[in-house]
Amino acid sequence: MRFFALPAFALALTFATRLPAQQTPYVVGSTVTGHVLCADTNAPARFAKVLLKSTTPGGAGADFMKTLTSTLQKAAASSSDGPSKPQTDEQKRALAAASRSMNMVTDMLNSSTVGLDGAFSFAGVKPGTYYVHAMLPGYIDPFSQLTDEDLASTDPVVRARVAQIPTITVTGTDSARVDLRLERGAAVSGRILYEDGTPASGWTLSIIQPKSPEDPGEATMAAMNQAMAMSGAVPLFKTDDLGHYRISGLPAGDFAIRASLMATGVGISATNMGDGGSGINLAVYSGDTFTRASAKPVHLTAGDEISGVNINISTHTLHSITGHVYAKSDSHTLNVGSITLTTKSNPALNLKAAIRDDGSFHFEYLPPGTYTATVDDAADGRHTPSKGGGFMGISMPNQEILHKYGTDSADVILADSDVDTVRLTVEQTNWTPSPAKKSATPDITPGSLVDSLLGTGDDSDDKP
Repeated sequence: MRFFALPAFALALTFATRLPAQQTPYVVGSTVTGHVLCADTNAPARFAKVLLKSTTPGGAGADFMKTLTSTLQKAAASSSDGPSKPQTDEQKRALAAASRSMNMVTDMLNSSTVGLDGAFSFAGVKPGTYYVHAMLPGYIDPFSQLTDEDLASTDPVVRARVAQIPTITVTGTDSARVDLRLERGAAVSGRILYEDGTPASGWTLSIIQPKSPEDPGEATMAAMNQAMAMSGAVPLFKTDDLGHYRISGLPAGDFAIRASLMATGVGISATNMGDGGSGINLAVYSGDTFTRASAKPVHLTAGDEISGVNINISTHTLHSITGHVYAKSDSHTLNVGSITLTTKSNPALNLKAAIRDDGSFHFEYLPPGTYTATVDDAADGRHTPSKGGGFMGISMPNQEILHKYGTDSADVILADSDVDTVRLTVEQTNWTPSPAKKSATPDITPGSLVDSLLGTGDDSDDKP
């Protein structure tokens, strides 16, 4: 599920943001109107997005991810000889982050665009009380500074922050009006460069709190940001071809800058995606460090424009880990399973790499430190070509499990050189394949996935 969930999320988001035009139905409900102005120019906030967010917590994002998870688990269960494993803490945190992301996307699907004159309107608003806020690049959205925990908090200081967000209450048959005024935020800019002076293009920039602990959900959010940016739910700040970046719309305060790059592993394409695992997952912070705790903070006051905050990437300190997985009985290499890589210095780091056909695994471009490599789901397998057209033109081979093995782990120290001597040895378990069902790669079609996500599929087991 790990390799497929994020592409599926992007696919579903593409469908959600590009639905074909439909005939407008008769709308029943309240009408909400107003104007949005930019405080620094007193001009209309043209083409900003206005959002109504119910003060009663909703679960659209959680419902979406529950459906997506159920779809993938059903596909996996149909190709397994036993019950699916319970979710790990890392998977639970990733799904929680994905649920928050989908809540933001759902909000954007119900947003209203501001016209050239600054006016906006909502029709058919259901009875209830709503927060009203607007999003425009370069301007502060106070609502985005609040978490779900803030909105539910009873702390007077937090409640005072929440109270700054305008609200409206409608009955379903009336009209309401609210005007908004957007404050321009601060901005910080600079360049991201490799240590030889060449530009680091295509890196994604974000702001973090100085000295803050690693958040396991941030990796999921970073992976989803590009898909979410299609809906306008989040701004996406990236370096250009010369390595330049500019992050805008920031409130006053102290922040550190994070530049991240996520990519498939070297030599990995869509046709062999399963061999890639977590791929390349790099993060570097202001102060030219790979360590979040050492990030250098930047102080911003309201409306600041700070330039020249450059980050240099010390590529010579990055290393790779390679190794092999062997059967304890006769030292033959295994060809199914994955390796999980963790480190005590960063509890949020949880990388995976597939065991390849020759028994090898590979992690690329890691900062110095002590890591632990652990074998998961090791097995001997036999691969045969799949039938049919595959998924989006990509044919995934069928996989038959012959023998299963236990686990093993090893500590790996990265200092001045790569490590390519990791040897993990696992013992065969007492397992035989079910005669009624053999393990195989799930055959998930675009139609079945989308039908399940949008609730249009038939959940019954009997098909006509």
